[in-house]
Amino acid sequence: MQIYFLVVLTHLLSGLVLSSHFLEEKINGFAPFSALLQKPRFRLVLGIITVLSSLFTLLKVTPSDVIILGDLLPAVTGFLMGAYLILGFFYESLEESRSWMKSFVDLMEDKGHIIGIAAIVVGLLHFLVPTAIIL
Repeated sequence: MQIYFLVVLTHLLSGLVLSSHFLEEKINGFAPFSALLQKPRFRLVLGIITVLSSLFTLLKVTPSDVIILGDLLPAVTGFLMGAYLILGFFYESLEESRSWMKSFVDLMEDKGHIIGIAAIVVGLLHFLVPTAIIL
């Protein structure tokens, strides 16, 4: 039950972090929240918690669960968002840019709002319909 809550919470927060610039343009009054969500240490800690909760959601198996497939969508989106948040923190401090890391971070910065909004939807659906096959 705690992992389930953690997955939902990290998806909502990570989705807000990824889509904060987009939401700031669309929603009046979102700017103070955006400033909090863009702090580097907050993003790093959130990224680590997101990756760990996604890993544990794959390892958690209840009697009514379908193994691995049961939480596939939250796990994949969690790994993507967590990896971006962690790599984005360390990418800024690297002296030389690594091509795979630069490509991933640039892609997530350009199209991250789409994944962020999708993660918010996945988190909400995972909360509302926890027994769905891929949620």
